[in-house]
Amino acid sequence: MKKLLKIFIVPIFLTVTSCQINQVLEPWQNSLDKKEFVWKEGTDSLKLKISGENLQPTFYKNNQIIEKDFTIKSFYFKTKEGRKINAWLLKSTTEKPKASVFALHGNAGNLNTQFQSFAYLTKNGFQIFIFDYSGFGYSEGKSTRKNALEDAFSAFEFFENLEEVKNSPKIIYGQSIGGNFSIPVAAKNQQKIVGLVVEGTFMNLKNIGNSKIPVLGGLIISNNYNNRQNLKNFKKPILIVHSKEDRVVNFKLGKQIFKNANQPKEFFKIDKPHINGNRFYHNEISNKIDSLILKIN
Repeated sequence: MKKLLKIFIVPIFLTVTSCQINQVLEPWQNSLDKKEFVWKEGTDSLKLKISGENLQPTFYKNNQIIEKDFTIKSFYFKTKEGRKINAWLLKSTTEKPKASVFALHGNAGNLNTQFQSFAYLTKNGFQIFIFDYSGFGYSEGKSTRKNALEDAFSAFEFFENLEEVKNSPKIIYGQSIGGNFSIPVAAKNQQKIVGLVVEGTFMNLKNIGNSKIPVLGGLIISNNYNNRQNLKNFKKPILIVHSKEDRVVNFKLGKQIFKNANQPKEFFKIDKPHINGNRFYHNEISNKIDSLILKIN
């Protein structure tokens, strides 16, 4: 009987869990027919309206435009593979940018919500370029890890050639699975950037598999690229930010990145939930970027 259970149950378990772990991406997709989003009705209503061919966002509270301390400029451009993806450039209204950040956001959500994870850095003199992967928001295509990484390479090329960006120091900053994507992008483009920041991320998907399902997890999940080798090849400064309270990506996985990274490097241990670093520590993160990355360059 036990032998029969092993024969039938184990393959089913492996198939189901493999699909769940390998799926990874959880996109929130917007239809081009939908250009208005409401988060709260009635008193203190909060709305987002999208307009024009470049999908320009405008936020409203009680039907009045919200005046932020940064501007948002939207882009809708084609990748090398022919998929159109949406990106925003966040820029302070009061300060000239000291550096430009190429941001790779985490899983789930899309630009409508994920931009807030990076917007805090505009208070510290950084302009932020953030984009949606295929299948997220208004970005075309299917949400797969392969497509997302292709999008990241194409988006970086678009980013580096922007008039607002091309003469400023460039930093890559990835959160969660975006941090995982950021490592190969940084390794390939390290001559064009001054450094890399990763927050709440992991080196390889097998590490996530093992942390969720010990032993079996690492066997049933596949990697699309070798980030151990990418880290070995990366010679620019790297800042690793990870919360000891992270319940999504285990703290030890951030330490693993630090162990495999070359000098100069720094590990910044924080509190708070998964990828909330900029919300609660944007001043400290900015100072560390200044001292570790910008001053060296």
